[in-house]
Amino acid sequence: MDIPFIDIHTHHPVYSEEIRSVSNLFLQEVNLQINKNTPFSAAIHPWHAAQFAPAQVSTMLENLTNLPGLIAIGETGLDKACTADYQLQKLLFELHLGFAEKHHIPLIIHAVKSWNELIVYLKRAKVPFIFHGFSGGIELTKQLIDLGAYFSVGKSALRITPRFREAIRIIPLASLFLETDDSFADIREIYHEVAKVREISMEELKIQINRNYINLFLNDRN
Repeated sequence: MDIPFIDIHTHHPVYSEEIRSVSNLFLQEVNLQINKNTPFSAAIHPWHAAQFAPAQVSTMLENLTNLPGLIAIGETGLDKACTADYQLQKLLFELHLGFAEKHHIPLIIHAVKSWNELIVYLKRAKVPFIFHGFSGGIELTKQLIDLGAYFSVGKSALRITPRFREAIRIIPLASLFLETDDSFADIREIYHEVAKVREISMEELKIQINRNYINLFLNDRN
């Protein structure tokens, strides 16, 4: 069987033999959208932090426990550019992190103008974490590599800047994922552009990301 293209984080999943999508769901919508036969991640997005009390979020997270398609908690994180109370964002992020650690599930992180605060948390994290939609520069990338982070690159690869090109080149291939997020970009085009930047074949990139997916999400994490 051919190695599939893996879209690690998308709001517009494609289900086919060629493309394997990890559907990103807002935690409050899981009961409406859940498909037990497909992989998904779920969390309260930082933008929605003010809509829910912490006790509600804890209950919603515990309701995920026995859903077989759940492979990650996210996207969760901190966003200083949105209007939701920042202290509440921190509290809910702590709940997500605690749940992920309790159940040995990776985190998918949303980070906007909040790197310093997130790094403090993630230095102590007991589960793997992926920065989704990553488009940082070299110095930030090096700092996150040292933390043991994973990186998911999205549509920014289609309009790549010299600064971001250099960052992509230093991300360890074993720590790399690709995504479409909320765009309608073709994941195959993102693979094509990243393969060019890394100066490897599309097939090599597919094999490596498939290996990363198996290692992080499908192997026993206990």
